[in-house]
Amino acid sequence: MISSAGVGSGLDVQSIVSQLMKIEQQPLNQLKTTASSLQTKLSAYGTVKSGLSGLQDAATKLLDTTIWKSKTFLSSNTAAVTGSASAGALATSFGLKVNDLAQVQSTRSVGIATGSQIGSSGRLDIQLGQWSGTSFAAGTGSAVSVNVAATDTLADIATKINSGNAGVTAVVVKSGSNDQLLLRGNTTGAASGFQVRSFDGGGTEITDGTTGVGKLAYAYSVSNSAFFGMTQTQAAQDANVEIDGITVTSATNTVANAVPGITLNLLAKTTTAATITVGDDTAAIKSRVEAFQTAFNKLANTMTDLTKYDTASKKAGALQGDATAVGLQNVLRNMLGATGPSGTSFNRLSDIGLEMQRDGTLSINNTKLDAALKNLPDLNTFFTASTGSSATDGMARRINSFIQQANGVDGNVSGRSKALQASITRNSKDQDALNQRLAQRQAAMYAQYNALDKKMGSLSSMSSFVSQQIAQWNK
Repeated sequence: MISSAGVGSGLDVQSIVSQLMKIEQQPLNQLKTTASSLQTKLSAYGTVKSGLSGLQDAATKLLDTTIWKSKTFLSSNTAAVTGSASAGALATSFGLKVNDLAQVQSTRSVGIATGSQIGSSGRLDIQLGQWSGTSFAAGTGSAVSVNVAATDTLADIATKINSGNAGVTAVVVKSGSNDQLLLRGNTTGAASGFQVRSFDGGGTEITDGTTGVGKLAYAYSVSNSAFFGMTQTQAAQDANVEIDGITVTSATNTVANAVPGITLNLLAKTTTAATITVGDDTAAIKSRVEAFQTAFNKLANTMTDLTKYDTASKKAGALQGDATAVGLQNVLRNMLGATGPSGTSFNRLSDIGLEMQRDGTLSINNTKLDAALKNLPDLNTFFTASTGSSATDGMARRINSFIQQANGVDGNVSGRSKALQASITRNSKDQDALNQRLAQRQAAMYAQYNALDKKMGSLSSMSSFVSQQIAQWNK
């Protein structure tokens, strides 16, 4: 092809072909404009689908049965007691006095020069159980034996105890120039106390509490009417509380189901009763109602923007006049304006404080909503009732079902999106075919006008030759 002025006659072949091709390309430009419009509509339906999904999510959260059963737990003395209430708890209020906290048993040995050896071999038998005064009742588990060498320090003995899984934890504390062995039970409760018996290398029990490993015993000598070996610094005990005067004990400071469905976390003793109040979690439900309103308004505003004609800018929304979009918008508005399920004291959304505005959005009347939250059974039914009919189901269930269908594989939104995508695909194929024809047409034009240029060049040369011959003849 020639892309410059003609080589024969000076004919501007490129300019001529370029101008003619602009006319030939008009159908292609129309296809591109149509493709752009289709793509804009497809993108708009993507936005609609996203907005519908957001509203469906908000409706689904209102259908969550646990939120309608959830309870709040309030303590008038959070420094002494906190807690929680399960869905099965009844709304109630009671006084709670903490007389004792559950605690572990702990003991300490006498001071032994830091780093010094125990001096004689022996054995310590650690048994979990319960002390009642000076009497010890062994628990169900067997005693754990810890063998002690004469050369062991308190640190060595502590390591052996901790490795034995005896139900106690040992630690050595340095005080001045001496070390002391501390033993502490691993679990709270009166039944989690412990006794430590000591034996010499021959297996004879040491009961004087001052010889070798006898210093690390903790037991009671009936003959001496005294405890020997280590000194108890804290007794194992159960938590003791009074619930409106009724005494309740617990092996831990977590008291569960003393009042059905309520868990109490004990933190400190009290001199006066704290007030515990359990109620319906209306704040959580109100939050979900507000989220439903927000999601609907977001979708409503999106639909309005996409389907309106702006007289000021003289621009139409991407889906202005689109029957599917307009129909979807009308169905949603009608659905929210319809009556709710029967059998409740609420007839319409406006009765619970969700009021439809002239622009198609919902506003919240907090006075009405707060009043509705005082009647949770009816409010629950209004949103979640399942009757098997979209006309009588609860409002949240209706919205959820409608959007599930609209956004589903065979739904209106999905169907419209598929149709638009199919149109875009066809348009793309039409553009490809037209581009191929235009390329062929352009090549033909270049061939035609290049031939013309060459022909005109030949004629021009012949004209010059004739002119020269005539000039010669005239001479």
